Amino acid sequence: MKRLAAVSAAQLCLGVTGRRRALRDRIAYDVGFRRGAAENMESDQWFSGTALSAPNFMLILQGVCTALLLVRPRRWVARVLGVLGTVMICGQAAERPARAAWCHWDARIAPLTAAATVLAAVMTWWGLVGGPIED
Repeated sequence: MKRLAAVSAAQLCLGVTGRRRALRDRIAYDVGFRRGAAENMESDQWFSGTALSAPNFMLILQGVCTALLLVRPRRWVARVLGVLGTVMICGQAAERPARAAWCHWDARIAPLTAAATVLAAVMTWWGLVGGPIED
């Protein structure tokens, strides 16, 4: 489970980096049916997230689960990380700024969101299906 924890920690670092960049550049969430406003980003980041990161409550849960996986490995904790990874993949694919950065390469956003999505996919696979659980 140490490998899952390492992937989750790396993905969490990218999520925090994305949150900081989105707050700095005022890139509010935009998933088509819901759009945030730049002036509400400080409060929206807790439950709606930003265009470059998951909501803060998910990042906190991910951090707690990652720490638990290192201290006291449990299968249910790995499953929680797998579910979080799935939600993050869907959220990143739904974000209009991320899709635009992937389609028309934006060197500021695309590498960050692409790497975070790939790591979330690994989290999903190892957390829900299995993978290198017994390290």
